[in-house]
Amino acid sequence: MIIYKTSSFVNYKQKISESILNWSNGREKVLNVINPPYTSPDIFLKIILSYVQYGKKILYITEERENNIQIINFIKKYSNCREYSYIRNSFGSVNTLLNICNYKNAIRINEKYDLVIYDDCSCFSEYNNYEIMDLAIKCVKKEGKIICSSIEGIFKNQRDIIIPTRGNKKPLTEPRYVITRIDLDKEIPYLIYDYLNFSIENDRKVVVYVSNSEKVHSVFSYLSNFRSSLSKNIMYYINNESDEKILYNFALIKRAILVTNDYKDRFVSLNDTDIVVYSSDDLFFNYKKLVYFCGKAGRSDKLRNSEVIFLANSENDNMDKAKSIIRHFNKEAWEMGLLDL
Repeated sequence: MIIYKTSSFVNYKQKISESILNWSNGREKVLNVINPPYTSPDIFLKIILSYVQYGKKILYITEERENNIQIINFIKKYSNCREYSYIRNSFGSVNTLLNICNYKNAIRINEKYDLVIYDDCSCFSEYNNYEIMDLAIKCVKKEGKIICSSIEGIFKNQRDIIIPTRGNKKPLTEPRYVITRIDLDKEIPYLIYDYLNFSIENDRKVVVYVSNSEKVHSVFSYLSNFRSSLSKNIMYYINNESDEKILYNFALIKRAILVTNDYKDRFVSLNDTDIVVYSSDDLFFNYKKLVYFCGKAGRSDKLRNSEVIFLANSENDNMDKAKSIIRHFNKEAWEMGLLDL
């Protein structure tokens, strides 16, 4: 495991980039890069440009939207390289050296690559570790190399590089538990009402994440009873059903509450937005999803982090593991002098 101790995050990332490039010249086939959700992928720029320079083919897998892929933005900004293509479908060959695509298209690719980078951190993680591992192995040449960037090591017993912070010198937001005996399918505990009211009174917004469309309707219907005392701006958005204008309106207004089952990264750039994971003990919310909900918070440079509430009838292993992962990142970042506390 490689951990650099330095007070300068810029120098730290430069050393990480060099380590990744040096690793590529060795015999090891797999490298785990362990970092929080929504960590910048700029550490992969050097190795990508190096492989392109020597005519080697790279597959970069990410669930980011085609029109806003961070690694492409870095390549455009810091190099004159144009040897890249986004694969919209897997039919036919692609002549460029760097191919970028999402998980579903990568599954159908028959070509093998010198380097496969799976970026599981730039946006919300939709696939489990075994799915990521199997896909990376499928796409790499026998003598090729694999890098997996995620919140934990995807490949066991392989080299790990840890980047415990996103570079804004702030700790990741640790979730707070609200445990209640109330039937959450029928009502909401007063403590959550009080929490929502506090957020609204402080000109903040709240996203309430639920597990399915039925719960979107039920939670929205219940909260709508409190429009006069909470906020007139209570709305809902159902994944693949609702009008996207709802999301744009929510982004623009203050003192709003949105109930949704859409976890795509439409809200990660919003300031002054708190998060409630409703029925977080539902097995639908595995620990990885819960970590990424925490990762959505605290990305701005403002002093006050967004808050994350896990609302549940009982604690479970997924909730505890998610909290443990967040705490471990914060502990590592603190010990490495990368936080201002």
